[in-house]
Amino acid sequence: VAVPSRGDVEEYKQLISSVNELVGRINGRFGTVEYTPIHFLHKSVAMTELVSLYAVADVCLITSTRDGMNLVSYEYVASQQKRHGVLVLSEFAGAAQSLNGSIIINSWNIEEVAAAIYQALSMTAEQREQNFNKLHKYVTKFTAAYWGLSFIDELKRVSQAADELAQLPRLTATVASARFRAAAQRVRLLALDYDGTLSATKTIPEFARPSPLALSTLRKLANQPNTLVYVFSGRVRAHMDAWFGNIDVGLVAEHGLFYRHPQAARARMQGSPTPSADTDADADAALAHVRHKVGDGWYGLVQHTDPQWRQTVLPLFQHYTERTPGSFIEEKEIDITWHYRNTDPEFGLWQANELKMNLERVLAHLPLTIVNGNKTVEVRPARIDKAYALRTIVKDLAGIDIGFTMAVGDGKGDENVFTYLTAEFPADQLVTSTVGRKSTQAMYYLPNVDSVLAILSKLGEAGA
Repeated sequence: VAVPSRGDVEEYKQLISSVNELVGRINGRFGTVEYTPIHFLHKSVAMTELVSLYAVADVCLITSTRDGMNLVSYEYVASQQKRHGVLVLSEFAGAAQSLNGSIIINSWNIEEVAAAIYQALSMTAEQREQNFNKLHKYVTKFTAAYWGLSFIDELKRVSQAADELAQLPRLTATVASARFRAAAQRVRLLALDYDGTLSATKTIPEFARPSPLALSTLRKLANQPNTLVYVFSGRVRAHMDAWFGNIDVGLVAEHGLFYRHPQAARARMQGSPTPSADTDADADAALAHVRHKVGDGWYGLVQHTDPQWRQTVLPLFQHYTERTPGSFIEEKEIDITWHYRNTDPEFGLWQANELKMNLERVLAHLPLTIVNGNKTVEVRPARIDKAYALRTIVKDLAGIDIGFTMAVGDGKGDENVFTYLTAEFPADQLVTSTVGRKSTQAMYYLPNVDSVLAILSKLGEAGA
């Protein structure tokens, strides 16, 4: 079925001429008096007749080489509720990103198209039904009405977020210092994000070294009496050790997978019962999220990891790295991260969304989570994040009287930290701040890295 369109475009005239020639050659070679292999309709078709053709077709073959959404694929699925027809769809159609359950092909590859046609025609009834159910669920859910309602809901959400944003106060040194000094006789706990908070975000780990100002500020804070400082980062333990090893601060690496207490905390914990390796959540125990020593004062929160998942993820990351100039892969002890900060912004985001969708398909059966970060896509064990690590740290410090807690961070992962602290500690003993003015669970905001270091510097000078 080829409904005429753009008849005045020369390329379309050439295309219809080529198709007519191919149809004639195929029908001449394989047709008989009683059998015509191809019925080529180059005319407008009434919707009722078109739906009838959709309904009786065993396979819908869409081989476009350049396309937008391609509504034909959606119409075919909607018409196949009884027969469970197979959809063979070009990867160059926009619908290929959404219609999981179709057979995706490169329409320039003749052998691949032929194999897909054979696969579609020889598919078992059970497999056809399974694939169709996936397609039908998507098509019937994401309708034009659904899109319209979602659009309106998003407008309302953004409007509400803008109102909340206008009411979010900026954190001042006066507020932070007053609460910090008020807890001088008790323990003061600070949880500080690194990238985007203590240091401007840099893609390449070797260039992410903290500035002299950041190091001196942390040193002053750590030297304050009754003050425990923890630095949270997605970086590996080796980099954290190299950067902060000569300052008495606690370190949390790979977004919470590893952590180490500062010497000041270890001294306070001596004589207290060693925290149990068991967690208080059955689901965590089932996923082997067990606190265990990994050497040099570090603890790990994932005891067993199956290396097979890395062998599945890496080829996919490499595929997108080769096709996205400026992107690269960062392999950590456990996490694997794909960075696209140095790519074309629109193309990089497009590739990141497509990568995440493909990762979800291949990792759906594994206890892993796929995280969209700040110009990154990261795969790591499920349920472990900064908030989980901080909860474990607080549990380790259970016998210590904490009178002031402060958390500062700029990313999505920090929002879970803010939520946890808000539920765990009294508001008058707590300061949480995001970096950058945005919708947040934090109590305050700070505009940039410089303002964060200025506030922390004031705390370092606040004295006991």
